[in-house]
Amino acid sequence: MGLHDGFIKNGGKTLKFLKTIRVAEFKNLLDQIPRPNFKEEIVSLEESYNRTLSRDIKSKINVPHFRKSRMDGYAVQAKDTFGAEEDNPISVELIEIIQAGDEPKRKLGKNQCAYVATGAALPENADSVVMVEFTEKKGDKIEIYKAVAPGTNVVNIGHDVKMGDIIIKKGSLIDLATIGILASCGIKEIPVFKKPVIALFSTGNELITHDTSILPVGKIYDINSIVLKQAIENTGAVVNYLGIARDSFDDLKQKMDLALSQSDIVILSGGTSKGEGDLGPKVLEQYRDIEILVHGVRIKPGKPIIFTKLKEKIIFILPGFPTSALSCFYIFIDDFLRRFSGFPLRKKFSVKIEVGERIYSTLGRHEFKAIKIKEEGGVKKIYPVKTGSEAISTIFQADGYIEIEELEEIIEKGDIREVHSF
Repeated sequence: MGLHDGFIKNGGKTLKFLKTIRVAEFKNLLDQIPRPNFKEEIVSLEESYNRTLSRDIKSKINVPHFRKSRMDGYAVQAKDTFGAEEDNPISVELIEIIQAGDEPKRKLGKNQCAYVATGAALPENADSVVMVEFTEKKGDKIEIYKAVAPGTNVVNIGHDVKMGDIIIKKGSLIDLATIGILASCGIKEIPVFKKPVIALFSTGNELITHDTSILPVGKIYDINSIVLKQAIENTGAVVNYLGIARDSFDDLKQKMDLALSQSDIVILSGGTSKGEGDLGPKVLEQYRDIEILVHGVRIKPGKPIIFTKLKEKIIFILPGFPTSALSCFYIFIDDFLRRFSGFPLRKKFSVKIEVGERIYSTLGRHEFKAIKIKEEGGVKKIYPVKTGSEAISTIFQADGYIEIEELEEIIEKGDIREVHSF
């Protein structure tokens, strides 16, 4: 697959970890992981929003399947109107009134017309529609003050979609407009790829769930699982939440076994550092054919991220601090999952905004910088959030984030930077 040079494959020996790599190297490595061949499932039209089509879809009907009027007016044979002018109206006989949804009952003869509402079907022989504004009704006669050419104000059969045409191609993401065109073609069962299944859990003796009403000293609520679950679902994936693993080799191994058996990708937070207290690397050593592709990236915050491959399964181990975990998710995992789901990448939603004050960064570390957006004199500007990765409030206070390159030490006031939302 052309993966990053120097990955370590476990053949039963103790793993030695890779050196810290650059952000660009990690992103390139992720880009080279091929999208799995997800199986197909059939969903209803109502359930198809934000799903990715697994087959081309052809229309079985013309849309519209009858000729209809673009506006309120009188359906005529165009030749009967030739010569009509404001001071020389042409009179035709009104033989029918056709509202939207009605089926025409009569065929137009020479010098005859039918009233048609917007979207109404045209009677046989009609080839154009005269706008109401250019007519005057006098009993059962309609005086026409403007000539029309054949096809005027007529929506022809198959104008939107022709029978047999491919209307949506395989791999397309179904948005609201797509649902509309599928509905217009009468298609109610949609073939889509199954969503990627992402196992998610946190690690740490200090973590407790939100079912606990009284917070003991030394304990904290599990923030990462709540936030990451929503972030993962925003990429079009399904979350298989497995709870909290305690700082026990057996507990973590059991959770990892379960995650690998039930999911395509595993994401856990905590246990990423190279210290003796973190069990994540020790558990990974137990799997034969494990490939440790990344253990540490030159990023701030979030340096000790782990990226592992086990045959067709993928494992991410994120730092424990909420801001560090979320920054690693957004910079590396978010687009990775979006590519698997067929969702648009984050860049599509980014905006460029002026920097409101000088921002300093650590040289040699690619930085995820949380920012606030303020409007000054009608111009939007960005300012850094002062708290760090250890502060839970950092993301709460932020309106988005910018990325600062590894060799950038200062971003000057007035510079334009790309801002990504959460």
